[in-house]
Amino acid sequence: MAIIFFLGALLLAVAYIWLIHFYVKGWLKTPHQNTKLSQIPVNGITVVVSVRNEEATIKECLKSILAQNYPKELMEVIVVNDFSTDNTLKVLEEFASQVRIFRLREHLPPEFAQIANKKKAISLAVKEARFDLILCADGDCTYGPNWMLSMEQYYAKYKKKFVSGPVDYNDTQGFLKNFLMMDLAAMIGVTAGSIGQKKPVMASGANMLFEKAAFNDVGGYESNEHIASGDDVFLMQKIFLKNNKAIGFVKNTEAFATTPSPRSFSEFLNQRIRWTSKSSKMVDPQVKLILVFNYLFYLSCFLSLFILPFYNLVYLFLGILLLFLKILIDSLFFGNILAFYNKSYLLRSLLVMEILHILYVSAMGVLALFGSYTWKGRKIKK
Repeated sequence: MAIIFFLGALLLAVAYIWLIHFYVKGWLKTPHQNTKLSQIPVNGITVVVSVRNEEATIKECLKSILAQNYPKELMEVIVVNDFSTDNTLKVLEEFASQVRIFRLREHLPPEFAQIANKKKAISLAVKEARFDLILCADGDCTYGPNWMLSMEQYYAKYKKKFVSGPVDYNDTQGFLKNFLMMDLAAMIGVTAGSIGQKKPVMASGANMLFEKAAFNDVGGYESNEHIASGDDVFLMQKIFLKNNKAIGFVKNTEAFATTPSPRSFSEFLNQRIRWTSKSSKMVDPQVKLILVFNYLFYLSCFLSLFILPFYNLVYLFLGILLLFLKILIDSLFFGNILAFYNKSYLLRSLLVMEILHILYVSAMGVLALFGSYTWKGRKIKK
């Protein structure tokens, strides 16, 4: 049994090394974009913001969007209020002359107030949108003045039907914040790397652009509208399965969506359970397989380092070998991604971050399958 475990763990390590190298190649294939301020945009864009209980952040979000360096005649902003129970709607009314406001309570029965409706909010906004390009934002994010311009220039050049943009935290001071930043950088790296290799596995709903026609062509969120999260990756995968050259990533530091990092580890855990819970519902079976193999590697690292050595110390040597191989390939991965973020200093704590990540990912697989999470005041059961 021990020999089988050893061989299996080493095979998983080889697969992990191949996978991360695959993503690094995809990242390097992705062209770095520089926003050309002199280039006049030609595409009209509807910015869509779905909000629920965002009274603390929605004002700054909308101010950043309305201050975009983009022709006003080529942009509109639609905000859809998802049964907010705080003063979000009151804040939105301050912008009534500048944005179009929709209230889901006027389009859905009262019982929908108890479930997550982001996909319904986006679907409504797409239906009402004046322009053919939809750019989704989150109510707790802010955007630099050239965000829309950067996203539009990428679309105008490459004509991708679905485009994912980068996300950053606006506060990364302290050990916990550094861990959260490393985790976010890893996700953005996988997002860009997998898209660069035409095998997309992730996207961010806080920063994604898509064609209205492509959305309608795949039936929008039909077949997965009942799943609370996944407004980003499910749509991307449906468009990808129609056209495997239709997905792009904007590797441009002016295209960032910037959001506050989770305020505590428990908030971070709750967020990641929500994101991970959609994994079993992925449309593309290849993505499911990748996620399973990746999780099994993390689990083998966890067992070899923290559980099995209590039965036989030889497992500890295996665990150290797996950790060494993981750090070796991850240093290449993070070296490229953190340089893009201008946060290469985080590499100094890579060893500690790797150990914590093994613990966290191993636990996350179980919690995502059997746990529940809270999202904007609603408890979601899977």
